[in-house]
Amino acid sequence: MERIITNILTEDLKATSETLEKLLDFIIEFDSDWFVIMAKGNNRLSAFKRDSEFIPIDYQMKAQGVIITFVVENVEVYFTRANNLGLNIVEEPRDLPYGQRRMLVQDPSGILLDISSPTAQLDPKYAKG
Repeated sequence: MERIITNILTEDLKATSETLEKLLDFIIEFDSDWFVIMAKGNNRLSAFKRDSEFIPIDYQMKAQGVIITFVVENVEVYFTRANNLGLNIVEEPRDLPYGQRRMLVQDPSGILLDISSPTAQLDPKYAKG
């Protein structure tokens, strides 16, 4: 395998790409009326216009059950940005028992962005059930 790219289906390419640009510092590498490729370092993320001819009709529905996690150094920086951008903050930053401080933001496509910072080593009781 050469690479994996996450593709977001969205009704509003501009709103989705601007959210990722302004919140997480992604840079747009390719922009069209149906598809956008964004990058930050070696990470790539793409977005398709949901009703594009390239997406099968049966799969053009709003996203559900998808969370994309972004590991950052300090989640509080992104919490401030999300507030300043007026984004839908689903969960404010909080410490989780498995060693992360996390916030959840809903992006314009409806998916959840999990923005997390490690706070400790993973507690072994959460490693395996």
